[in-house]
Amino acid sequence: MNLFVSEIVNGLVLASFFALLAGGLALIFGVVGIVNFAHGDFVMIAGYFFYEFYVYMHLPYLVAIVLTMLATAAFGGAIYWLALRHLIARAWYAQLLATLGLSILFENIAQEIWSPNARSVATPSTLQTAMRIGTVNVTVQDLYVVIGTIICLLSLWLVIAKTRWGKAMRAVSQNREACIVTGINVKLVALLAFTISTALCGLAAALVLPLQDVYPTVGLAFTTQAFVVVILGGMGSMRGAVVAAVIIGLVDALAAGYISSAYTDAFGYAVMILILLVHPAGLFGDPSQRRGWVAL
Repeated sequence: MNLFVSEIVNGLVLASFFALLAGGLALIFGVVGIVNFAHGDFVMIAGYFFYEFYVYMHLPYLVAIVLTMLATAAFGGAIYWLALRHLIARAWYAQLLATLGLSILFENIAQEIWSPNARSVATPSTLQTAMRIGTVNVTVQDLYVVIGTIICLLSLWLVIAKTRWGKAMRAVSQNREACIVTGINVKLVALLAFTISTALCGLAAALVLPLQDVYPTVGLAFTTQAFVVVILGGMGSMRGAVVAAVIIGLVDALAAGYISSAYTDAFGYAVMILILLVHPAGLFGDPSQRRGWVAL
């Protein structure tokens, strides 16, 4: 029983990372309409940002997290404005090739700046303290990851559901041409969506880096994980991304605990395939829409 509860906790921590990772990708596809195969590399770059702020500059942990989010958002916004905004009207295969090229470029830049060696971060000793919850020991770091993710996603939902810019993002996701006619600045809304998405990458990297090393080629694994979750949840659906993240996170953790950690990815793919056989558009995807902010 203790093993089961412990793996559930591990699954929730993993699900939190997946939710931030896939939520950003779903946001990009839903609003901007770009299939971004460099998404995981933004997380990789954010990991190095956090390393510089926290380890090299010795900034306080929470300050380093905030600065990582801001730096990653600024970097993502610049990349979008310089390169990716020109891909909106292009075919999906042009987007794929261009973002794959960006992924390779980011990997090579990271390797030149930080070397191919993996970097790790040791969090403050207070976060490594174990707390007894029932019969299971849970570290403060795990609680930070889960609670931080919940607060972030709830805040994002409030922004999208209640604010003027959030309503503009939903409108653009549903009918870009009508938004242009009514005077909505579609280019600025798309830039905002991409910036928020990369800020989520920054938070994901800052929260998970103490649990996983960062190195130049890790972005590919992050991208693959993000696409599994987004496809399972339904392309463009934030709610679907969160639900799918919980499912995949729990499946991976339980598979690692009861079977073998070598097959966790295989079980995640198997769950995705089985659900897609029943719901080809994903759990919350709308097959009648090319893209859109569905099921908010």
